[in-house]
Amino acid sequence: MKYTLRDTWLDIDIESLFVKTIQEFFDAYIPSKKIQHLLIQNKNILLDGNPVKRESDIVGIKLSINIYPETYHYEKLNYQLDVVYEDELILIVNKPKELLVHSDGNDELTLTKIVESYYFDRNYICALPIHRLDKQTSGLVVYSKSLVFQPLLDQMLANKQIRRNYLAFVSGIIEANKSMTINKPIGKDRHNPNRRIVYKDGQSAITKVKSLGCNKLNKYSVLACTLDTGRTHQIRVHLSSEGYPIINDDLYGHNSNLCIRMGLFADSIELYHPLKEENMIIDAELPNDLYKLYVEAVK
Repeated sequence: MKYTLRDTWLDIDIESLFVKTIQEFFDAYIPSKKIQHLLIQNKNILLDGNPVKRESDIVGIKLSINIYPETYHYEKLNYQLDVVYEDELILIVNKPKELLVHSDGNDELTLTKIVESYYFDRNYICALPIHRLDKQTSGLVVYSKSLVFQPLLDQMLANKQIRRNYLAFVSGIIEANKSMTINKPIGKDRHNPNRRIVYKDGQSAITKVKSLGCNKLNKYSVLACTLDTGRTHQIRVHLSSEGYPIINDDLYGHNSNLCIRMGLFADSIELYHPLKEENMIIDAELPNDLYKLYVEAVK
C-alpha cells in the first residue's frame, strides 16, 4: 500500500489497493462495525475529497481516512519514554520494571500515562496498549496510535500475526539448544487472588521454550520463550511448574542477588505491518544487569 500522512488524514494511492469497494476495504482493515459507521457518518473517509457509502466502488486517485478522529486530554509529566519504534500506526516502547501498563484503579504512575504525556502536544493521537506486561516484567509493549486501526491490531494479536518473544532467566540448568513446549492449562489460585496455577479446568496455555545457554557456576539458564496464548503470568507459571522458576519472581520463585529485577524480559515483537505490507521484527536492548547474565550464560 502506498500512502502519505497529511495532518490527521491518511491518503492512500488507490492503484496500490487490492480491494474494489469501501466495504471490502473495511473488511480488510477496519473490522469494527461501529468505527465503519462513524467514519461514513462523520465524513472521515473520502474518495478524492467526496463522502462515500459502504457500497461505493473505490475509484479515482486517492482514498483518504481521518485516522485520528478524536481529541484527548493528556497530563504533561516529567518522565522520559524509551521509544523503540514509531510510525503512523503503532508505537513500541520499552517498559521499565515495577510499572503497570495501565491503571488497576488507583492513582499510581503507569506506562500508559507516560505514553499519553509523550503525545501531550499531539493530543489527537490515542494511546491504547494492545497487550500488557506484568508489573515486574520489563520490555516491549505495543500501542495503537489510531483509534480507527485499533480493532485491526487487536484482531492481529488474536490471530497470532503479532508475536511476542521473551527472554527468561531461570534457576536451574537447561543445556543450550534444548527445546520444550509447555502445554498446561492455567487458572486462578483460589487461595491467593494474585497467583495463577496449572489447573486442569483452566484456560488453555501453550509456551514454547528453547535454552540459549546456562551458567553452571551460578546455576541459572537463559531461555527464549514464545507465547502461543496470552494468559496472565503464563511464562512465570509454566516455567515454575517445570521446576525452573524465574529469578526474583516473588510469586512463583525466590529472591536472587544475580540481578536487580525479575528475570523476564519482552525482548522482541514480530508482526506483519498492515499498511507497510512487510514483516517486521523489533528488538529491545537488555538492561545492564540482564545483559551481564546473558553474556555469562550464552557464550
